[in-house]
Amino acid sequence: MLRSKIGNIFGVMLLFLNLFVALPAIAETYTPQDSGSIYDDLTGDYGILGIASQFHIFAKEKTTINAHTNGNVATKELDANNNFGTDIITGDLQLEINYVQATDSLIGSSFTSGDSNRVNKFVVGSSISTGIENDRAVVNGSRIDHLSASELYQDRPGNTYIDFDTEFAKLEGASESLMSITPAKTYLSSDFPDMNNRTIDVAGMGSSDVVIINVDASVLSLNTPLNIVNSENKILVMNVINAPADFTIQSQIHYNNRANHETEDFSDANISWNFPSNVTNLAINAPFQGTIIAPRADVTANQNMDGTIIGKNVTLNAATNRWDPNEIFLADNPDNSGSSDSSTDTTSSDSSTDTTSSDSSTDTTSSDSSTDTTSSDSSTDTTSSD
Repeated sequence: MLRSKIGNIFGVMLLFLNLFVALPAIAETYTPQDSGSIYDDLTGDYGILGIASQFHIFAKEKTTINAHTNGNVATKELDANNNFGTDIITGDLQLEINYVQATDSLIGSSFTSGDSNRVNKFVVGSSISTGIENDRAVVNGSRIDHLSASELYQDRPGNTYIDFDTEFAKLEGASESLMSITPAKTYLSSDFPDMNNRTIDVAGMGSSDVVIINVDASVLSLNTPLNIVNSENKILVMNVINAPADFTIQSQIHYNNRANHETEDFSDANISWNFPSNVTNLAINAPFQGTIIAPRADVTANQNMDGTIIGKNVTLNAATNRWDPNEIFLADNPDNSGSSDSSTDTTSSDSSTDTTSSDSSTDTTSSDSSTDTTSSDSSTDTTSSD
C-alpha cells in the first residue's frame, strides 16, 4: 500500500515537471555546410569598396556590439552584448550574410528569420563549436532562435570565407586613391558664416556621376548640424582633410531631409565619408548618415548612425542601421574641374592622381574662429530594439 502511494506521488511529480518546468535540451553535434568563399556569394561589381560595401559593419579585427545593430557584420572577432541583423524585410534584400571568425559572446535573439523574401547565411570560423537544437543553429553553446541549422555555415581548417588582410589592403589603397583626387570643392569652417545654418549643396558640381568634395575636419568638429543637399542624387565622396590622429565628429549630418531609420532600400545611399590614413581613433558623437571609410582606425559610434562602417576595430554604443552605399567607380570619376561653384577655392588636396582634374591648390590658411556651441537637433532615430 505504501509502495503504491509512493509510486503515485512520484508519477504526479514527473507530470508536474513535464507540464510546468522546461527541462534544458541538449544540443546535438552538428557539422554545418562548408562556407566556401565570399566571392561565390557576392559576384557583382561593387566598385572601389568591393565586398565591404555589402556589410553594415566590416572590421579587420574586432567588433563590439553594445546597442541594437540593425544590419549585418563581417569581423574577425565578435563581442556581441546586443543583437544584430537587418530587421526590415520588404523584398529588396534577398541575401543577408554575416561572418564571424571567433566569438565568446553572441545573443540568441540575433538575426531576423528568413522567409520567401530573404535567405540568411551565417558563417563562423573553424574553431567555433556548433550544434543543432530543435532545428535551430547552436553556436558556442548558444541557440540562435532566428537561424535554422541549414543557414549556418563554417570555415574548414585552412580556409577563411573572407580574407580580411587582403580585403583591408585593398580598402586602404581605395581610401588613398579617393583622398588623392582633386576635389570639385573644398570647405573650411570659415565658409559657413552662420554656424547654425550650414549647408553644402552639390548641385552643378562637375559633369560626372561621382563628386569628390574635401571637407576640413574642423567642419565636422562643430556641434551644429551640417546639411548636405544632393538633389541630383550623385555619388558623393566627402574626403575629410586635416584630421588629427584622434578625431571626434560633433556635427549631426542631415542628408536630403532624410531621417535615420531602419530600411533595406539602399537606393538613396549616395554619401560616403573618407578619412585619411593618419586617423587611428574616430568617434561619432552626433547622429550621422553615410558610409565611414576608415580602414586603419578604431571607430566608435556613440550616436545613431546609418551606413556602412569600415574600420580596424568597431565599437557600437548606440543604435545603428544598415544603409549600403551605392557603388563608387573611379572609372566614372570626375570631371570635377567643370564645377562653376568654387566657394573660396581653398582646395588643399594632395597631388592628384586623377588625370581628368587639374591641380589647382590655393591658399588654405583661413581657419574658423567661431566657438558657437549651439546644440544640435536631438536624434529622431526610429530604431527599436528587439
